[in-house]
Amino acid sequence: MLSIKLNKLAILLTATVLLFGCSAHHKITPPIFTAQLLKTQTDYYSEGDAEQYAATYIEFVGQEEDLFLFYVEVESISEDPITVYPAEIYLEVVEGIGNPNRIYKKRYFALDPEREIAAINRMMEEEDARYNGLVAMNLILAVFSFAADLTSETENTEETATTDVANTAMNQVNEEIIHTDLVNDLEEKKDFWKNEVLNESILNPGDTVGGLVCLPFSDNAVIFQVIIPVFALRESNLFRQVQINK
Repeated sequence: MLSIKLNKLAILLTATVLLFGCSAHHKITPPIFTAQLLKTQTDYYSEGDAEQYAATYIEFVGQEEDLFLFYVEVESISEDPITVYPAEIYLEVVEGIGNPNRIYKKRYFALDPEREIAAINRMMEEEDARYNGLVAMNLILAVFSFAADLTSETENTEETATTDVANTAMNQVNEEIIHTDLVNDLEEKKDFWKNEVLNESILNPGDTVGGLVCLPFSDNAVIFQVIIPVFALRESNLFRQVQINK
């Protein structure tokens, strides 16, 4: 088992804030689970003539809606560089816990940080396009409205034009606030996936990398295992799933 480092503590604190923030803004929807580690088993296998090994550590952090969050560390004890692919980590629901030939019901792969970041980038681009288009449209409508007010034969044309300009400015301020808040929210999510979540990493001998892994899960599971495959290492971590809000 690897030592718990300061970066792990910071990540766990971030996850705690994330989980607390979500529960504070939304009603808690049952069921809520915790996961108790029962057993860890490490299997090694050879690929060619190279001996590539790693040591891993896993800890259940909490539940975020339909995801289980785990903290995972990987340390290279290999003589050559190894690559960690977090999207290859998966959760497997288990039946027949007392049977050495356990039956695996369903497999859930971890969310891929690169895909999540790419999706957020697309959302940011779409929001920028929406906002820029809206600004241009508001400007065009404001110019036409102002010109129409000044050429109108009705009374108080200048007052009406001034009011329309003020309303347009207020609408623009409101849109700016909405746009800024949304972009900031997306930036925070992007920062989470880049810095708090375990990303694809190349480890040199002796290097360690750690971060959160987000795994879908089954409400009906009793026993599941989390598989962490790293080159010649295939570590299975057996957990008991317990509902805590019955």
